[in-house]
Amino acid sequence: MRNKYGAIVIGGGYFGCACSYFLAKAGVPTLLLEEKEISRGASGANFGNVQVQDASMGQSYELTLAGFARMKTMTEELGCDIGYQSYPSLIGAESEEHLPELERLFQEKKEAGLDVYWLEGDALQEAEPNLAPGTVLAASYFEQGRVYPFHYQYALVRQGRRYGLEVREFSTVSSLLVEGGVCTGVMLADGTTVRAEHVIVTSGAGTRPLCATAGLDVPVYSVKAEAFVTEAIQPFLKTYYSSAAFFAEAHNPEKAVTSLCIGQSHYGNILLAETTKPHTAVDEAGQDCTSMEHCRNIREKVLHFFPALEPVSILRGWVTASPYTPNNEPIFGKAPVPGLILAAGFKSSAVVSAVVGETVAELVTRDTCAWDLDQYTAAIRPL
Repeated sequence: MRNKYGAIVIGGGYFGCACSYFLAKAGVPTLLLEEKEISRGASGANFGNVQVQDASMGQSYELTLAGFARMKTMTEELGCDIGYQSYPSLIGAESEEHLPELERLFQEKKEAGLDVYWLEGDALQEAEPNLAPGTVLAASYFEQGRVYPFHYQYALVRQGRRYGLEVREFSTVSSLLVEGGVCTGVMLADGTTVRAEHVIVTSGAGTRPLCATAGLDVPVYSVKAEAFVTEAIQPFLKTYYSSAAFFAEAHNPEKAVTSLCIGQSHYGNILLAETTKPHTAVDEAGQDCTSMEHCRNIREKVLHFFPALEPVSILRGWVTASPYTPNNEPIFGKAPVPGLILAAGFKSSAVVSAVVGETVAELVTRDTCAWDLDQYTAAIRPL
């Protein structure tokens, strides 16, 4: 490990891997630090959907579109198969109360020029034949994409190493190093100090406590999210289906929520999510444990909408701390402490990962970028 780097990136998920790759490619001596293993956190629990339909309007929508276009080129960029493919998306209104929000989501995207469709009745049944008739009133449909999360993140790291990227797994950052009002590096849990001209925090749910060591209150919070995967079966789902309730309730800071998101993996496994519960409502012993309560909830919802899956066995479940921000906008850009850059709290990760990585590289090498990022850092406050 060197004494000083051009950039230290903290967090080995989508954003940490992408930022590290593009920084190294730009010629910046870069060190990537991950507390556990690459893709071990929320980015490894992620289904790899390159989502567009749920993006917030305004610049966040433009950032999502730019990311969507960029992700289509990442197989060629990285020189290997990352599992990118077109993947239709359905967002379904399962009750009358969900219809107004789904219609708003659909209309704003349609008016913005997105090739999105409103499906009901026979058209909806044709899009997803195994969906139980009558269980969904209407759905919006868009041809988005997906990647295989591990292949993509490992490819970013592998190619980054070819440009000189250093990676240290099982390296816990205990605090940010601030000297003379400037972030000059990090302190590791073993007492080692590592210095850099820039520090980039991409720590997801760990962003807030880490930034507190630099005297900043960064509003990135988390819920305990659970998901499940079944045995592999023959092609069953034509789309990735998610409930409109998910986008309204998934990161509820006050109560546990179960809403159905379901897709079929590249390998035939059925991916089931998502149940969430505020971390503050979970006792310490249960933070990393799946729960029978949520397993039962998911089973009930799956069999209501897709009864043909009843004989299929769940192989395993997993838990992660899923980050969110109160306004559903990311914390992204230069922090009030010079030398510190943040990229956390994004509503959807895979779709914007590459464009975020390129943007961070521009901030480091040019001290500017193509986006107005002030709106994404305005919520940061001094402690």
